[in-house]
Amino acid sequence: MENQLTNKSDISYPPTVDKRSQIRGLIAASTGTIVEYYDFTIYAYLAVVVAPLFFPGDDPTASLLASLAVFASAYLMRPIGGIFFGKVGDRSGRKRVLLLSVLLMGASSLVMALLPTYDTAGILAPIILVAARLAQGFSAGGELGGAMTYAYEIAGPRRKGLAMSVVFLGTFGGFALAAICVGTVSTVLSPSEMTSWGWRIPFLLGIPLLILSLWSRARIDDTPAYVEEVRDGTVKKSPLMELLRTQYASVLRSIGFAIPSSACMYIVLTYMGIHLVRENNLGTTEVAWISAGVISLITILMPVYGLIVDRFGAFQCNAFGVAACILLIFPVLHFTATGNRPVAVGSFLAFGLAMALVTVSAATVMPTLFGPSTRVTGLALGNNLSTVLTGGTAAYVSTWLIRETGNPISPGLFVAAACTLGIIALFSMKRPKDAHSIVR
Repeated sequence: MENQLTNKSDISYPPTVDKRSQIRGLIAASTGTIVEYYDFTIYAYLAVVVAPLFFPGDDPTASLLASLAVFASAYLMRPIGGIFFGKVGDRSGRKRVLLLSVLLMGASSLVMALLPTYDTAGILAPIILVAARLAQGFSAGGELGGAMTYAYEIAGPRRKGLAMSVVFLGTFGGFALAAICVGTVSTVLSPSEMTSWGWRIPFLLGIPLLILSLWSRARIDDTPAYVEEVRDGTVKKSPLMELLRTQYASVLRSIGFAIPSSACMYIVLTYMGIHLVRENNLGTTEVAWISAGVISLITILMPVYGLIVDRFGAFQCNAFGVAACILLIFPVLHFTATGNRPVAVGSFLAFGLAMALVTVSAATVMPTLFGPSTRVTGLALGNNLSTVLTGGTAAYVSTWLIRETGNPISPGLFVAAACTLGIIALFSMKRPKDAHSIVR
């Protein structure tokens, strides 16, 4: 069982980073993830609007499925992007990954904002759309692994959970901003204006965020862990081959840890809004605001989850959170398909809060599976392969399950299966008595 928290030095790195640099580094990591996930998610919130513009047809469900398939296609590029950016991060530094990934995401989103529709460009329109989404997926493949590695390596030994929660504050903040932006634009504009040109505005509004993120990330230093690797000459020429040769079990465990987090996260962030529109007959604008409110509350509470994980231990918190998601998903899907708005919103929020605990606790454990010479690549593989399996497919599979079964709670089977894999990964890990508080 290689590389499983076998040494305290694998958990906290000397020399320590001063508080000012820690704060500046965590802000840089989180602002970049805001940009990445704002740009990456805008498409999901606009899927219902975009579908007929790029995939016209007589069957609205078929058009929506085609649009969701494009959304999912970006996830196929994430492992490739993860390998590329993982090598950059492990060989050339964490800072370089943070800069390159956010720059590529911003450029891809600008292309999407200026896309011609099917009526204007014919088949070329969906082809360009797919290409832009693939570029976004490639970029996202490097972002989270780089940001998690950077935050983990600059955080104090007893604040790893808090550091990871700040990274995911940026992730959920990006989703929340996307929902708020779409809700605002669709409220101000008429449906015809939204379909004609209004859908482009949210993509364009990501440009100022991109500039802010680049400025923030350009001001940070690389992590002490990477600096020591360079100084000691232990930087690996091929981090991926090193992982596959000596740490393959750790890669599998990281995927297992990330699968419940990914499945539950994307049910909340991408599918639940579709569920409320299609099963509860709520308006697109109303659902955008509901999603914005729920995700904003989760975002605000992220540091609280980080403190909880640091206090009670990531393993215990992860087990509790995964069990809660399994118990909640079927009643949540039932209540969000009823006509009672307060109950539907409350159910949505309850599942989102359980999901957040799973996310922060899993993210706190995963960096400990890898040494500094392979950490960016290892985290990128774990996060991206799990996202391909259960994240990018969450909305598509959920919509397909309901169409095939006619049962609005059938997506719960998808979530339950993902969480079961997470439990298997959790209990496959050895937890040494002398390790950091994540294994209390």
